[in-house]
Amino acid sequence: METIPCNTCGHHSFSPLYTKTSPLGESFAIVSCKNCGLVQVNPQPSLEEVKKYYDDSYFTQRTERGYDNYYSSELRKEISRVFQLNLQDLDFFTWEKHRKEQYPNRNLSSLDIGCAAGYFVAYMNERGYDAKGIEIADGPVRFARETLKLSIYQDNFLDWDKTFSKQFDVITLWATIEHLHQPKETLEKIKQHLLPGGILILSTCRYGFLAKWKGLQWRYLNVPEHLYYYSFHGLKRLLVSLGYRSPKAFTYGSGMTSRKNASLFFRFSKAFLDRFVKWFQMGDMMVFRVTKD
Repeated sequence: METIPCNTCGHHSFSPLYTKTSPLGESFAIVSCKNCGLVQVNPQPSLEEVKKYYDDSYFTQRTERGYDNYYSSELRKEISRVFQLNLQDLDFFTWEKHRKEQYPNRNLSSLDIGCAAGYFVAYMNERGYDAKGIEIADGPVRFARETLKLSIYQDNFLDWDKTFSKQFDVITLWATIEHLHQPKETLEKIKQHLLPGGILILSTCRYGFLAKWKGLQWRYLNVPEHLYYYSFHGLKRLLVSLGYRSPKAFTYGSGMTSRKNASLFFRFSKAFLDRFVKWFQMGDMMVFRVTKD
C-alpha cells in the first residue's frame, strides 16, 4: 500500500470519505482530493496486489462485483445491447459513416482497452473494422483468442507497443478507466495511438448524486478493483485539459437492478427512474466520446 499524489492534479491533500473492506478482508480508504475533488482509493495497493481479485471466479461466479458466467451467450447479448445503445446515444454511427466516406479505400481500425472476452472487438470486426483488443486477465484472453478467434494482446496498455506506433480510428475504454492505476497517463497514451480525427469512447461509473446518497452501499464502490471515481464535470475537464476536443457525453443508470419474475410495479418503476436520471443527467454511469485533432 502506497500513498500517492492525486492522479488528476498531483496534489497530496485528501479528505477521508469511507473505509471499506474487500471480500478478502482487506480494508481500503476512499478519499477525495481537496484540490480537484477526484474520489479515489488512497493509499493504493500495487497492481500485483489487485490482480488476485481478478482470478477466473470474477468472470464465472455471480457476486456484487463479478459476473454470472461472463462467457455465456445471454450475458454477451446483454453487454452488446448496452454498448450499442451507448453508441447510438453518442451519435457514433453518423461519425462512422462520415469517416468511411473520408477514407473509402481502407478498413477503419479499432482498439478496445480492457476488452475482457472481446465482445466489442468481435462486434467491430463484424462492422468491417480491423479490430484488436488488449487485456491482462488470463481467462478472458484465452476465451477471446480460442473461442472467438480474435486478435488480442495480453499486456498492460502502458507497457504495450513500445517498439512501434500503431494508430487507430477508434479506441474504447468500456468500464475500464476506474480499474487503472494510472488513468491520466493512459488517456495521454491513447491520444498518441489515435489517428487524426479519431475518437476515444469511454464509459465509467459516475461519482455524483446517487453515489453520495447511497454511500457505502453504492453499487460501484467495489474496492480495490475500482481505484478511481470521477465526477461528470471532473472527467470532462481532464479530457479537455489533455487536448481532446468536441466532448459528447451523457449519464444513465438509476441503480435499480433487473430481477427475474419482477412485479409489474417494479418493472414500471425501474423504467421510469432509468429514463428520469438519463433525462436530467443524474445517472451513476457516464459515457464520453471525444476527438483527437
